[in-house]
Amino acid sequence: QFTAEERAFFFASTTMQIGNGTEALFWEDRWIGGRSVCEIAPLLYACIPKRRRKLRTVADGLQDNQWARDIHGTIGIHEIGQYLQLWQAINATTLSDEPDRLTWKWSTSGVYSAKSAYLATFNGSIGCDAWKLTWKNWAPPRVRFFHWLV
Repeated sequence: QFTAEERAFFFASTTMQIGNGTEALFWEDRWIGGRSVCEIAPLLYACIPKRRRKLRTVADGLQDNQWARDIHGTIGIHEIGQYLQLWQAINATTLSDEPDRLTWKWSTSGVYSAKSAYLATFNGSIGCDAWKLTWKNWAPPRVRFFHWLV
């Protein structure tokens, strides 16, 4: 089980490179230009039963537009607009013989490493050199140590 923060970090850090479409989940994975269906069409995504979201692969969904049959419930004008946006986004998608690949955004190779994940957690933060005031000065060691304790 993952926390909401961990899950959000994972989804923000990965994208699915589509090959044959048998591994990527149509409704859940970020396979449409680095975005998921939930990001492109959130109202339409809400009309998909939860069990179907976890089962439909990209290959299954694209075959004869099976993904459109997953939509249930009452849909309004906003959902229809998002349906058309989604249709346009996936219309040009073609599958290949290669397997799908999950890529890691924080490394140039696209492969996960603990180092890249650690550095990603500091992405956008501002460095602080306040430690130099404590340890890189001419005060006696006991004064520096006391300052560090404070």
